[in-house]
Amino acid sequence: MYIYLLFIHIIAAVTAIGAIICYPLIMSSARTVGQAKFALKLLEKTAILPKFGGILLLLTGLTLGFLETTLFRELWYVVSIAIFFVILVILAGLHPAGIKQQLTLLQQTQGDDLPDAYRLSRTRSAWLEGIANFAAFLSILLMVFKPF
Repeated sequence: MYIYLLFIHIIAAVTAIGAIICYPLIMSSARTVGQAKFALKLLEKTAILPKFGGILLLLTGLTLGFLETTLFRELWYVVSIAIFFVILVILAGLHPAGIKQQLTLLQQTQGDDLPDAYRLSRTRSAWLEGIANFAAFLSILLMVFKPF
């Protein structure tokens, strides 16, 4: 049972993290208002992947811990769970609010040039995406190498 659950856990991680990694790539290609609107709407539509993958990741990760209770005494495991919640706050709270703000700014824009307010908001979102990606990478390192 443990190995099957671990397999589901890994698939959930690929689903959630794969989508997160693509966010900066998608958004960095937007050069006009129309492109930015399309990219933001694409992010909204693909937001289900990190949500679904993240929920499954948490459930399988905790279940693995309950099946192997010594994991709760392993620092790498506890830190990985804490990192998960940092990513959750960013991707479930802060990032969607930024996307909504950016779409609102673009709806109010006349012409095809990206407004400065949008660029500022996008910079903030890019930082959040970078933090989420770094946190995901750190979490993967902890789970693979189990350094402590």
